[in-house]
Formats: sequence, structure tokens, C-alpha cells
Amino acid sequence: MKMLIYYAAKHLGLFRLSRRLFRGRLLILCYHGFEVADEAAFMPGVFMRQATFTRRLQALAAGGHPVLPLAEALERLAAGTLPDNTICLTIDDGFYSVLDKAAPLLSKYGFPSTLYVTSYYVEKGTPVYRLVIQYLLWKTKQRTVAIEPARWGLRGSYSLTDPTLRAELCRKLIEYGEKHCNESARQQLCHELGELLGVSYQEILDDRRLSLLTPAEIRRLHQGGMDIQLHTRRHQLCGQNRQDLAKEVVENAHDLHAILPKPYAHFCYPSGAWQPHHPQWLEALGVASATTCDSGMNTAATNRLALYRVLDSESLRDIVFEAEINGFGELLRVLSGRRRQSDGWRQRAAAPSVEFPQGVLTAASRATSKESVAS
Repeated sequence: MKMLIYYAAKHLGLFRLSRRLFRGRLLILCYHGFEVADEAAFMPGVFMRQATFTRRLQALAAGGHPVLPLAEALERLAAGTLPDNTICLTIDDGFYSVLDKAAPLLSKYGFPSTLYVTSYYVEKGTPVYRLVIQYLLWKTKQRTVAIEPARWGLRGSYSLTDPTLRAELCRKLIEYGEKHCNESARQQLCHELGELLGVSYQEILDDRRLSLLTPAEIRRLHQGGMDIQLHTRRHQLCGQNRQDLAKEVVENAHDLHAILPKPYAHFCYPSGAWQPHHPQWLEALGVASATTCDSGMNTAATNRLALYRVLDSESLRDIVFEAEINGFGELLRVLSGRRRQSDGWRQRAAAPSVEFPQGVLTAASRATSKESVAS
């Protein structure tokens, strides 16, 4: 029924109407990983097939949407000079597939983009542990797994056919690895679990389907025009702890500055999770903008440290994507009252300063700044 509403709205011209109504708003699209093997079937909310991404970019080009770099779009939104129906493309996390699958397509269409990189797994050069555990348990053909003798805090036979029991086993394995293992021990755990489940962990290592970019690959993307920005070091945000948040952001900036010496002023909340006190904390660190995963379009009045985005994914129908880029999705949010509710949540946050901060300062970035002044 929902899809029929979208198709009927398009047929009746409501997509064209909403495009005019919301032409002055900025739409920021959010992506994550792109399929190397079968990740889109494993987690369609995170990984997208290359063919789907191609259709998305074709739709933007065919619709005549200006696609601008994030920093430029935000400055022009504030100044009132943003072109009608502008779109920004953002990608979270920094999976290897961004280089292998997405970057060639973005280059083909001449579209700029922002890549928010979480730096821990870039530094370690290993696949994302919690994703590996989930993937191994999803991909196995076995109905049970026997853990004998005891290891990883577990012992006995575990059913894999019951989704609830499988999810509980997954949770325990992730918790054990993250609390009790260093990265080397987690790698050994993944190899051993893969053997038990009949799934080759070596293949996951070899094709890098769940791995992030290397420092050299990040530099290649930057040289190709992709803007590299902040996403915390460990993909976690401490909601009530200002010191922990600052540590995550500053360490992330330090890691990225060591790879690519440049300003880091734009941030993405991990998993989109944010609270009204976060914008003030982030601005004090030198962050100029922060994106959430709250669906919506942005106006000049939107707090730029709690920006709306629309999450695109393999599970999003083409007609829904078309509705979003033409403003019909925003029209539905306004009419339903959802937009008013989310705006109200943002009104609890402190308004940012008029001037855009220039970036998060670390010891390395301060030294670079001094060298630039001296020269």
C-alpha cells in the first residue's frame, strides 16, 4: 500500500510540486559500504550493490540536481545562495569498497562527496570484528555449532536456526571479543569460529569485504577529490561523558591528520546517535558541522551540528529514493508532524556560532598550522 501511495503521488504530479516547495532546502544523502561479495544480502541497510548505486547517481544527474561539496553547501545555505534542489553525498565508516566500488562511479558523474572515517580499523588493518561475527553466523549453512572444549566464555551446543538464540550467541561472542581480547586474539577467534561454522575467514580477509581503507587508499581518495572527515576513532559516542567524546574526536582527528595533514572540521555521529548537549561540546572542539541519521532536509535555521540526512540503502526502493530527492518525503514528514517533533528536539540544543570553526586541533595539526604561518 505504501508503494502505491508513492507511485500515485508521482503520477498526480506531487513529486514536481514538492520539488518546488522544498527547492531551497539542502538534502544530504548517507551511504555506508558497497557490495564486494554478498554483503548486500547480509546487511542491506548498510551495504549497497554497485548497480543500485549507479541508478542513484543516474537519477541525480537526470533530475538536474546540483551536487555540491558539504562545506560549500553549508556555507551557501547559511548565506542564502544555495542552488535549488542541492544535494550532498556523504559516506560513513570508510569501507574498502568505497575505493573499489563507489569512487569510480562518483568520478564518472563528477559528483563530490564526503567520507567520514572511523580510524581504529584503518590503523589495525583488520576487518571490523563485530561485523565479522554477525556475518559468519549469517553465512553458515550449519544448524548448530558445538563449542567444545570451553572457549570464549562459552561451552556446549548452540542452535543457529532460532533467530533469538543465534542473536544471543552473536551478542556473547562480540562482547567477549571486545572486552577480553586484543586485536590479535580477536583475529584468532574469527579464524577458529569460521572453521567451526564452515565459513572461510581467509576469504573475508582476502577480498576485504568487511575491511576499512588503508592510509594509502585514504590518500588516493583525497587526491581524487573526496573530502575525508571525522567519525570518531572507535565508532562510539559517549552520550553523557564530555571527556570521552572529546577523546574519541581528538584521537580520530590525530589519526587522520597523521595520514592526511589537513583541517578536520566536519563530523558524523556514529550510528546517527546524538543528544542536545552534543552540538555545544563538538563546537568547543572546533567542529563546524555534524550529521545525524534523522531523516529530513536542512534549512538555514537547522542546527548545523545536528544536520538531517536521508539514509539510502539497498533496502530503499527506487520510487522512495525518487520521492526523497524531489522533496515528497519531506512533504510527508511535514504533514505527519514528524518534522515538527524532530525540529523540537533540535531546539533543545544550543545554537551554533555564526562563524564556522576551522577544525579540531591536535598537537600535530597545531604544529602544521605554525609551520604554515612561519613559511
